[in-house]
Amino acid sequence: MRQTALILFLFAAVLSSAAGETNYICIICGKGPLTGRIWIAKQGVVCNDCYKLPDRCSICGLPILDGAIKTDDGRLICKFDKASAVMDVVEAREVFKDVRRELVELFGRSFALNYPDVTVRLFDVDYWSEAGRPGDLHKFGFSHTRKTSNGDCTHEAVLLSGRLNNEIAATAAHEYTHLWINENRPASHVIDSDTTEAICELAAYKLMQDRSQPEQLKRILENPYTHGEITNLVALENEKGIGYVLNWVQHGRTPRPEASAPSAPVWTQVVASTNVPPPLPETLKLDGLLLNGSSRRAIIGGRSFAAGDLKSVELRGRTVEVRCREIRDTEVLLEVDGKPEPVVLKIGDKNVGP
Repeated sequence: MRQTALILFLFAAVLSSAAGETNYICIICGKGPLTGRIWIAKQGVVCNDCYKLPDRCSICGLPILDGAIKTDDGRLICKFDKASAVMDVVEAREVFKDVRRELVELFGRSFALNYPDVTVRLFDVDYWSEAGRPGDLHKFGFSHTRKTSNGDCTHEAVLLSGRLNNEIAATAAHEYTHLWINENRPASHVIDSDTTEAICELAAYKLMQDRSQPEQLKRILENPYTHGEITNLVALENEKGIGYVLNWVQHGRTPRPEASAPSAPVWTQVVASTNVPPPLPETLKLDGLLLNGSSRRAIIGGRSFAAGDLKSVELRGRTVEVRCREIRDTEVLLEVDGKPEPVVLKIGDKNVGP
């Protein structure tokens, strides 16, 4: 997984010495009230003397005077970020464990690994750095799967230390999805490399959306690593559901899924979706199917169903009790509110049902 390096942009301003206009305190050294030139950051105001300090936080870019911590390879993390930075492998493994659990809850049991043991390691040295190239890209993690002679799989994920918890979580979601693809993509299905990375970024995007992390969502969408494919995948998932994308990995034949939605930027929609709940549908909709051999799940009205499940689904103006009778290759058979007449929902149908 690559992301653009996080560079803090400090905006210069000039303060008057007039009374009432000099109430700013420097967040670095505590000096104040400030006059003359100051620098305005997200965390607060930086005086001009502190702005000239040579050391910078490797996460947010703030000047560093004291209170920082250092990674083994010499990267500094400021006093504002150090509490949320993942520094040891035990914490990284807990982050990865939480991420895989959340993803399976979001996407359904079919998103669990058939070979669940994953070795999680943490690296201090950013030896895979590509800093200096266009976009100043870095890889914050990588993963690989080894297939044994008897067909079993062993998995490993490696994450970069000294990044914020939610950054590590987004990277863990990306790398976990690589492992799932390694297990579930048939050898006959050759997927475009940008699309593969975009699918992994889509998992990170869905996780950050569920955690209400708009800054991480923005970074994922603006990351040039997938050459724009993440935008296409987000639009496709918004229309057809995550189950459609995952089912395509397992059963598709084309290098890229057929996008039926435009690839226009969607960040304006993202902001709304992280703060305002999406409008409820008027009727039931089959959002997607997760089919993995005998394991089958259907995403209906945003909820995950296995055959036999009975759950409440919120519709616009009412709540219905839905029992999933049967999950087929392209449709599901439902019982709604205990009525004997079956309801059939098919992939691609919009707002069909009761």
